[in-house]
Amino acid sequence: MKRLVFFSVLVAFSGMASAVVYKWTDAQGKVQYGDSPPNGVHAEVVEILGTHSARSAPSDSSGAPGDKPAARDQTAQQDPTKKAVDEDVAQTKEKQCADAQDRYKHLIEGRRLFKTGPDGERVYLTSDEIDSERLNAKRDVDAICNSAT
Repeated sequence: MKRLVFFSVLVAFSGMASAVVYKWTDAQGKVQYGDSPPNGVHAEVVEILGTHSARSAPSDSSGAPGDKPAARDQTAQQDPTKKAVDEDVAQTKEKQCADAQDRYKHLIEGRRLFKTGPDGERVYLTSDEIDSERLNAKRDVDAICNSAT
């Protein structure tokens, strides 16, 4: 029985420990704390029991007084959105890297290299132009494929 009571107390306190607490300054200059900041006030998330990031929470100024912003819903929506954006960026980077590598490979392996002129005709490159294009293509491969972001 004691274990059950002790367990239920721990569960109750763990729920409170994971709650978000905001800190803001009111119109009189006093520091206030609460589970949701009032509308139109800049509030910061207070670090509690092992949280390590100080985040600012923008308040929604369009709501009626007394309405609580859905901070947890916003962070839950931002996480999948951020994940989707990161995946799109990674796919785009992979495509750009593959395109740059293909261009470089074409410039290295090609025999008669040309560019399309303004009238649609082929303009063949000189040796110096080919070397310059190869150098630029290699720089592009290095910049796109080896960059951290």
